[in-house]
Amino acid sequence: MKNILEKTKRIFLFEGVMNGWEGTGGLPDPTGNSGGHPIAVVLEKFLNWLLGIFGLLAIISFIVAGALYLTAQGEEQQIQKAKKAVTFGIIGIVVGLAGVIVIRTIDTLLRG
Repeated sequence: MKNILEKTKRIFLFEGVMNGWEGTGGLPDPTGNSGGHPIAVVLEKFLNWLLGIFGLLAIISFIVAGALYLTAQGEEQQIQKAKKAVTFGIIGIVVGLAGVIVIRTIDTLLRG
């Protein structure tokens, strides 16, 4: 079972989030006792992991938009598709980063 969990962490890039989890069944201890991590730390690791995946998807979207532009061969319709793909990629990055900023701001305000 442990071997399957290790493979799953590597396949789905959860290794950065799941490293060091201790407690019952490999899950974090919400109280922070017994060497586990408090939920806040786990959520922060998850947010950082999600931000990394988000950045990877942003890079892929720009690569696809660049490929569309390079293969347009002067066709105005294809060029417009490529420009829209870049525009939507930029909008997606702004929305994603704004979400992270809002979450971290709320966290800072709640901590006092």
